[in-house]
Amino acid sequence: MSTKTKLTIISILTYCAFIILALSLGFLSPAKIGITWTIFWYVAAAGIIYYLWFKNLVFQRVMYYSKALKLAQTDLAKMLPNLKESQVVPDPGKPAIIAPIFNFPLQGLDILSAKLTPMAKEKGIQPFR
Repeated sequence: MSTKTKLTIISILTYCAFIILALSLGFLSPAKIGITWTIFWYVAAAGIIYYLWFKNLVFQRVMYYSKALKLAQTDLAKMLPNLKESQVVPDPGKPAIIAPIFNFPLQGLDILSAKLTPMAKEKGIQPFR
């Protein structure tokens, strides 16, 4: 099973769990908060789940290519132009199940992905699945 499929299944199950929890506890009931806010929170939850799905997908791609290219955390940090002191670059040597949510932005992962994908293609590394 590909990483994208696994992350998609996890995201769908997470959203379903949110819906079941919201319906069973009634905290998003239109009678309590109104139909507009109910719709807003269901759509907002779907947006958050989609963002986390996408960020984790890009994170897994970056980690896959950086491990295959035998790059260290310092090598990845050198590839990022405007790295802030508060941003911690993910370490390919340490196992990480999910992407860093607060201390490393999606923009940094996109930059790394754009730089690592052609490097991996040149070295003949299998594409990320």
